[in-house]
Amino acid sequence: MIYNFDNLSFQLLTVDRFFHREGFFEVKARPYAALSFRVSGTGRFEIGEKSFISKAEDVLFLPSDTPYKVEYSVGESIVVHFNRCNYFEVENFCFEHSFNIKLCFERLLEAWNGNRSVNQTKSVIYDILDKMSNSQKETVNDTAVENCVRYIDEHYCDPKLDVEMLCGISFLSVSSLQRAFARCLAMSPKQYLIQLRMNRALELLTKNELSVKEISVACGFTDEKYFSRAFKKRYGYPPSQLKNYMII
Repeated sequence: MIYNFDNLSFQLLTVDRFFHREGFFEVKARPYAALSFRVSGTGRFEIGEKSFISKAEDVLFLPSDTPYKVEYSVGESIVVHFNRCNYFEVENFCFEHSFNIKLCFERLLEAWNGNRSVNQTKSVIYDILDKMSNSQKETVNDTAVENCVRYIDEHYCDPKLDVEMLCGISFLSVSSLQRAFARCLAMSPKQYLIQLRMNRALELLTKNELSVKEISVACGFTDEKYFSRAFKKRYGYPPSQLKNYMII
């Protein structure tokens, strides 16, 4: 990924706003690279064996000396052209939250049209790459949360299920998984797991078919006393007294 390429070097040529007319175009290889933010419209690209759609709010990198075919809808892009760029992979990036990246491209265009300070403009480009990296990490982490939630939903009654197991599933550290859950669900993985177990325990208790110990085991708790304390903390009374609070 271009934003993780530590040895990136380039010579800045231009920053400009481009408007695309609708149609199919064959573009010859150019001696410069391009990094663009698509403000509106779409582009259907065919580049070698790659084919993809670049949509509004996507960031596209096209290396130098790369011919391509593209079908545009009416649209607009902010484009940075580089000379002597040493990165050569075609990449299109989609972001769930691209507002800050868009602001950076607008700031980049403003800086270039203002005094054309190369150092100032380059600093904005590196800021864009940093925000792209952070946004991609958030997207990856959000996907990891979705996978963990799906796994918890299917296995929450397994007493062996814990945060360490979820870290193995998501390939995230404990702290990264905690932060991702907090951002997406406003709770920790353990809180989400306990919530599902408590909901199931309440359902079983209202049926009045199993003992408290049997229910604690059925819901994934290995310690009946811990289950009773957690239940009381959540609902205000121990599971053994639930029938006293039921409304018929």
